[in-house]
Amino acid sequence: MSDGISIWALKKMPLQQVIQYIGQHSSPDFQARMTNMQESDFEALSPDQAEDRLRDAISRMSEEKYTDYLLELIDE
Repeated sequence: MSDGISIWALKKMPLQQVIQYIGQHSSPDFQARMTNMQESDFEALSPDQAEDRLRDAISRMSEEKYTDYLLELIDE
C-alpha cells in the first residue's frame, strides 16, 4: 500500500489533493492510462497540463472506474 493510505482516505480528499497524490505516487504509465493517452504523449505535457488532463479524466469517469484506479494506485 502506497504510504499506508487507504482507499477511503483518497476518496475523501479534495480532487486537487488526489491529483497531486497521483502525480507523486504513480508511474507515468498509470497516469497516461487514466487519461487515455499514450505514455510518451502524457510525458510530453507540462505539469499543469498533466494535472488538467487528470482532472478532466477523473471528472468524466464512473465512480466504479475511479475506485478501480485508486485501488490500483494504493497497490502500486
